[in-house]
Amino acid sequence: MLAVIGGMMRRFSILLVLALLFVGCAAIGPVSSPEFPSLVAKTIPKEDGEIRLFGSGNWYPNVRGFTAIRSILLATPVPPTPGALVITDEALIFLQWDEEAKIFDVIKRLPYSELVAVSLDSYGLNRRIVLRKKDLSYDSFDFTQASGNLVDATKVEQAIEFLRGRIKP
Repeated sequence: MLAVIGGMMRRFSILLVLALLFVGCAAIGPVSSPEFPSLVAKTIPKEDGEIRLFGSGNWYPNVRGFTAIRSILLATPVPPTPGALVITDEALIFLQWDEEAKIFDVIKRLPYSELVAVSLDSYGLNRRIVLRKKDLSYDSFDFTQASGNLVDATKVEQAIEFLRGRIKP
């Protein structure tokens, strides 16, 4: 039994290293450049209101926080989708960089009116924003430092505080 658990932990460690390499190599856009704020602002629809928080981040589609990592024996963790995360007055928006066009594209937009709950999930020093939609499915997000390799726990916690005031059960 211990050999099986040891093998699973070794596999998990390899997956974690590969995920970090994948995130670090992904084109998350010019998040460290002085143009980053204006590039993001050009992408966000005016009807979404003022931008409250933005930065490099990850999207974990159909994932509830760190559930897959906690239950490694039952599920394989989903690799993140790297990009830029934006929180506005009306929606959480996830962007990816289009290198050819030199613009950000909206790939996920979650209006707060379509959400029923927001929570913070933590695993060690990591933090994720967990959103539950009206159809009872989940999506998770985090903010990262500009390199995309480390979670910006402080910014995730600030986002949670803002979202709790916007998302009404």
